[in-house]
Amino acid sequence: MFDPQITPVTKSQYLQYLRCKNAFHLVREGIIPKPLTSSYGGYLEWGDFLQLCRSQFKDSASIDKTLEREESIQKTQEWILEKKSIFHAHLRSKPFVSTVEYLEYDPDREGWILWDFRPIGSVKQDILRSFYFHKKVAEGMSLNVIGYKLIRIQTKYIFPGGPIYPEDYLLIEDITPRMESEWGTREEEWKPFLFEIERTNEQTVQFSFLDSKPSCRSLKSCWSPSHCAEGKENAKEIFDFRDSSELAKQWFALGYNSYESVPDSELTPIQKIQKQAHISGKTYFDRNAFESYLTNVTKTVAFLDFESINPYLPLYPSTRPFQHVPYLYSLHIWDSETDTLTHKTYLHEDVGTDPRLAVITQLQKDLPEGITIFSFNDFFEKLIIQETATAFPEFLEFWERIKSMFIDLAMPFKKLWIYHPGQNGKASLKEILPCFSTESHGGLSIREGQDANYQYLRLIKKQVTAEEKKRVLEDLKAYCKLDSYGLFLIYRMLLERLSVI
Repeated sequence: MFDPQITPVTKSQYLQYLRCKNAFHLVREGIIPKPLTSSYGGYLEWGDFLQLCRSQFKDSASIDKTLEREESIQKTQEWILEKKSIFHAHLRSKPFVSTVEYLEYDPDREGWILWDFRPIGSVKQDILRSFYFHKKVAEGMSLNVIGYKLIRIQTKYIFPGGPIYPEDYLLIEDITPRMESEWGTREEEWKPFLFEIERTNEQTVQFSFLDSKPSCRSLKSCWSPSHCAEGKENAKEIFDFRDSSELAKQWFALGYNSYESVPDSELTPIQKIQKQAHISGKTYFDRNAFESYLTNVTKTVAFLDFESINPYLPLYPSTRPFQHVPYLYSLHIWDSETDTLTHKTYLHEDVGTDPRLAVITQLQKDLPEGITIFSFNDFFEKLIIQETATAFPEFLEFWERIKSMFIDLAMPFKKLWIYHPGQNGKASLKEILPCFSTESHGGLSIREGQDANYQYLRLIKKQVTAEEKKRVLEDLKAYCKLDSYGLFLIYRMLLERLSVI
């Protein structure tokens, strides 16, 4: 019998426990709120993906998602007794509850098969752990679990246009053999979790960042440092050291709590650069490295940034699941001899059509020949152009002409040829830009690439009003423009430090 006074433990809580025992307890005890999920996500496509998955099964019952949990559990139990296969089955076994995407009854073997539907390209550990959690709950209800199956995405699928046929797009995988081969590993994870549930019995738990195993790898990602490292919350900066990983945790255990406190003997050359920059408050700059890095840069240079969508349900012919499809670029062109800065941009506003041809056509017109092109992590920009030119072969010559002209402006920051204390160990454009200019993404409505992706996908899915569409389009252009303008500011700053201009 399930005790309603006991707070049920869910699959997501179990997975959180495996990542960090402290976070599991802090949220379960209501000491800190569960962090909110980001405003963007794959749920825009989930309904269509779910429909494709469910089309593989006939004559199955389905739990209505509008039902309360108790009603869903009761209805599931009724149908289990009738040996019906059930979509969105709600299982409960003290003190656990779980929701299985599909609970299939196999009359020949008189047992139940657990199914999961995931819009992913490969099997991750959390999927196996999720199946194990479902298994424990199902077996607690005396169900005979005989198999585990997963529906995921066939990543080699090329969308031909028209309807997506499940038999081509979906990959149905029986992972029962893998589950069985890893029983030992799953049991080693489960036993301590079960012991922890029984040991604490919803009583207050003492928290320690060091004693928690498994635990956060860094105080920087800790949900509540004031609980996990009471009195040492401000020691987070030692976790800013580049490439420190578990070393930072060892330093923390030794009592180091700042950049200054870690002895040079324990630091790599890059970490010593960081330490000195933070102690002195001055920017580190490797002049020799930059002189070599900028040797072949042309007098007129371009700064290019793309925004793209990467839907797992392909929208345009000859695209794959998760392929990045460009819909917007911002291009700043600077003539260093005349100190003239020109801005070009293209945003594909006809959201009902494939943006790739229009994007690459306009880019070819806007980008002068024979000039250096700076991008931040230029692998992304080059991949976008290469894949688009492959889809539209008339642009292959354009791609061949410009691909050698790219320079990655992220490289100097990754290699620490330059380091500002305000970076706090980070090397992303959004962290770097405020350190070297008065510009920042903080005042924008869209501040991250993932959000830009999501907002444009909302336009495609027609989830906005006409007025909102206009605002979103302007926000997208502003976000992309600041990215390419930020590259210009950083490049100019580097030249000033080299006393070239």
